[in-house]
Amino acid sequence: MLFGGNKRVEEDLEKIRFANLSTEKQEEELAEKEKKKKKIESTQFEKNDRLALIIATFSIVLPYVFTFIAVIGAIIGLLYIFLLK
Repeated sequence: MLFGGNKRVEEDLEKIRFANLSTEKQEEELAEKEKKKKKIESTQFEKNDRLALIIATFSIVLPYVFTFIAVIGAIIGLLYIFLLK
């Protein structure tokens, strides 16, 4: 029961519970599961969506990173010029 055995037990209990329901309740449960599945599928990202999010994040973050590196480089350069004269 290590590493996911509990999930398997829960799935088995769910199957047993479902089998003991009346047919009307089973149909309701199946309709509910379909609604949940469609909702989950509609919110999942596609491969291109992930790429677009990564590019958008880089386009926001990279200018600040480059500016920080330039400022640190300028400070180190000025310290080098004035302290090692």
